[in-house]
Amino acid sequence: MKEERKNNNRERRSRDNGENDANNLINETENHINEDEAKEKNSNQTHLTQEKEAPKDETQEIEKEKVKESHIKKYKIGIIDNYPLGFSTDRIARFETILQNMIADISVETIHYSQLNPDQLQDFTGLILSGSSYNVSEFYFNPRLKKRFKPEIDLILNQEEIPILGVCFGHQLIAYAYGIQICRMGRGRGDCIIFIRLNRVDEIINKKNIAVNVNHRDFISPNNCNLLKNFKILATSRTWEYHIVQYMKHRKKPLYSVQFHPETHHAYFFHPNLFDEKIVSKTRMQGENIIENFVWSCIYRKNSKIQN
Repeated sequence: MKEERKNNNRERRSRDNGENDANNLINETENHINEDEAKEKNSNQTHLTQEKEAPKDETQEIEKEKVKESHIKKYKIGIIDNYPLGFSTDRIARFETILQNMIADISVETIHYSQLNPDQLQDFTGLILSGSSYNVSEFYFNPRLKKRFKPEIDLILNQEEIPILGVCFGHQLIAYAYGIQICRMGRGRGDCIIFIRLNRVDEIINKKNIAVNVNHRDFISPNNCNLLKNFKILATSRTWEYHIVQYMKHRKKPLYSVQFHPETHHAYFFHPNLFDEKIVSKTRMQGENIIENFVWSCIYRKNSKIQN
């Protein structure tokens, strides 16, 4: 009897120990699973956090690059493209090339006239109003065309701080904004080179005699009361029996305008039988010099204001 009881106790203890061992094993396994799940969860969270932080870091790097670029390119020059959308011309690209090749710390932004918002131009150091295949003289009988250029006309009238250089159509647009009559030739003249003489040199054109590229049909006559009231006439020409204002600047504002094209063309566009290669090269170089002088005057003006 006693032995039976001992055996039963041994079996019970053994069974209890086995159950305890099994329970311990189960508990240990569950603990390992929980630990693994916790590790996996933490790993996933870490991975997700890294994924979230990666774009942030990348964005920060992009912002740093922008800051670096803005530090390098201190000054912004805007080109207002007055040509119709899709119009084939190398003149806008020519402006961009001349400006981008300058040693000045400038960035260049071209804005089509149809997208112009004068309120968004406050950070520009200078603006260039390009030529066009349109004619300002058409405004007198085409109010729809005039309306399309109203933002640019408002810019010309209201902007007093940012220097502006008008070229050909831009030159005539400046005159029109101030109530100056835009005249019309009997027929247009295309891509010629003429020589003009300045009444006096200034910060933009520093040579008395220069060769310039002209291509226009509209023009401004120097015999106009509004012109004389608002602008100084620095150069005129007697071209094709017309008396034409070639260069003028506003009496009070940093507003300059030229009838000719200082940007000329990329390639040797002019007919070799009409113009000597040296004259063409001289015209191009003098035109580039005018654009560069305008930009340097814009930079000087901005720096002078900062110092004051």
